[in-house]
Amino acid sequence: MAIENSPNTSQDNISKPEQLTDEVVMRFLKVLEQVREEELSCTDMYAKLDQFVETEIKGGANAETLTPLIHEHLDMCADCCDEYDALLSVVENTQEND
Repeated sequence: MAIENSPNTSQDNISKPEQLTDEVVMRFLKVLEQVREEELSCTDMYAKLDQFVETEIKGGANAETLTPLIHEHLDMCADCCDEYDALLSVVENTQEND
């Protein structure tokens, strides 16, 4: 029996790729627009996060302006943003109790 005539050829098992919605494509393009040559990795971010939070809480200088790479990373990375929110909350609550 020839392979072409076999009812279970690999071509029968190949599914067509799913169609991407316009919304998915637009979100992907927005992420690509935000990519920079200079970016922080999550490891770099964690190393700088405590200093960023301290600067932000002191309010003497705008942390966002001083550290745009950190701010941009927080905008794009949900995990680091969660860590930032948690650390900020802990530091703020600690200062309130002092």
